[in-house]
Amino acid sequence: MIATETFKPLVLAQAKARKIQPRLIVVKHPLGGLNAAELGERIEAAYKGLSEAVSA
Repeated sequence: MIATETFKPLVLAQAKARKIQPRLIVVKHPLGGLNAAELGERIEAAYKGLSEAVSA
């Protein structure tokens, strides 16, 4: 799952309530209203997290 840092506590609380351990990739908030360069940074961070998760 990919979430912004703002929503990480909510994701973790919901996962705990459901007794699961999420595989979580966290990126900076917000995602909306960004210019191309800012969005590119978020995409790169998400890709890096995904690459690390798959390699583990």
